[in-house]
Amino acid sequence: MKNILRILFIDDSDSDTQAVLNELLDSGFALRHQRVDSAVTLQLALQQYAWDIVICDYLLPSFNALEALQIMKSLGLDLPFIVLSGMIGEEPAVEMMRAGASDYLFKRHLKRLVPAIERELHDLEMRQARRQAEATALQLAAIVESSDDAIISTNLQGYVLTWNLGAEKLYGYSAAEAKGQPLSQLIQPIGNSLLAVPPQNSCHLIADWRQVTRQRKTGELIDILQTVSLIKDPQGSVVGFAIIARDISERQRIQRMKDEFISVINHELRTPLASLQGSIELLLTGKLGELSDQGLKMLRIAANNIDRLAAITSNILDLEGLSSGEIQMIQHPCNLAEAVNRATALLQDLAMQRQVTLLITPQSIEVSADNHRLSQVFYHLLKNAIQFSQAGGRIWLEIKQCHDRQELASIPHLFTSEQIRIPCVLVKVKDEGQGIPSDQLESIFGQFQQVDASDARRQGGAGLGLAICRRIVQQHQGQLWAESVLGEGSTFYLTLPLQRVAVQTL
Repeated sequence: MKNILRILFIDDSDSDTQAVLNELLDSGFALRHQRVDSAVTLQLALQQYAWDIVICDYLLPSFNALEALQIMKSLGLDLPFIVLSGMIGEEPAVEMMRAGASDYLFKRHLKRLVPAIERELHDLEMRQARRQAEATALQLAAIVESSDDAIISTNLQGYVLTWNLGAEKLYGYSAAEAKGQPLSQLIQPIGNSLLAVPPQNSCHLIADWRQVTRQRKTGELIDILQTVSLIKDPQGSVVGFAIIARDISERQRIQRMKDEFISVINHELRTPLASLQGSIELLLTGKLGELSDQGLKMLRIAANNIDRLAAITSNILDLEGLSSGEIQMIQHPCNLAEAVNRATALLQDLAMQRQVTLLITPQSIEVSADNHRLSQVFYHLLKNAIQFSQAGGRIWLEIKQCHDRQELASIPHLFTSEQIRIPCVLVKVKDEGQGIPSDQLESIFGQFQQVDASDARRQGGAGLGLAICRRIVQQHQGQLWAESVLGEGSTFYLTLPLQRVAVQTL
């Protein structure tokens, strides 16, 4: 059974229409059809329904095939239009074909109708495919032309073939100036060669991207991110290059400012802070003389503030080192119970001050990890829980092994089970604090993020701890996420692979 063929007949004879229908049915067509016999009903039918083909008698009482064809064209329709008549002379037939009719046939030769219909439907499909390809090409050309990135094509010798508006903005040359010119002479590459020309018959797809310095028409040097790929003809032979370039000068300027800032923190801030900490600690011992109660109080406030500033400084340097890859995970067999106990020991005084109870049930499970960094993760998670708990609150830390994905099924998490390596260790840190809004459960792991802007002032943090924790955990091929109910508390989940794995640097 062939596809349903939707035919609009323009004919004043039911019997003639039925004869055509019988011929088509005998050929295996499934049909939907309508017959009209006036200009008004033709226009309505064309406007109301979608048709595959129009079969028209040459002469009707109220109008003729030529007028019907003009009505169809006036509506902007491109449909096969076959003239079918009892008798038609050569001159009218030629006139119809010149006007745009697809074919003309005699009613007494209906055997020719099916091949004609199949041919015209195939031609229509080809026309539609060609129009679609042309529309796609125009759309792609518009995208290329309007792109903010510089998009350039050259031949194998490096002469510019196309040059979009983004290239005009980036390099300062108009398309008229650039086309036909050697690209290397226009943007004067410094250091690296502009293009590496492969063999002309190469069939391998080569794509090359790099950060390079180029020169504008004005002589100004700019940092760009450049991608070079091959252009091939239908036979697979390389015929040219496509170059996409993006100005990253501003990004580089910001990166340099960031590097200078980190350098200032590392060299100009850390050392004075350490000196201040040592001096204040010495004064608090009383070895340099007795201080009044008011003086001791002021010194303790200064000591607390310097400790907070030192912690923020350390966190900024840690986060930068983890992000850039300068901080490497040193992998050794690590006992989780020992790592948890080290973090807990450092936080006992803070927990007592806040009147918070730590309920720690660690297990002596060995994983391959950076001992110091893993203790840092537990320290941050427990410290956060303490700081956001009310007096009398409780904090639980539990560890268990998971050897099957089914064991994780009941645990709410933001990751699919496939993203968690099995077997694994699951660590859960639960508190009874204020909770975290559901729309912030992911953003709290970003840099300088707090649930509330006032939290940083109240708790003395900069919103870097959780970002550091997640990066450390991810570099151990683990996952870290949170679940929370406002007013009831939060639970942080952490997974680490049980087997020994190579630590990755992000």
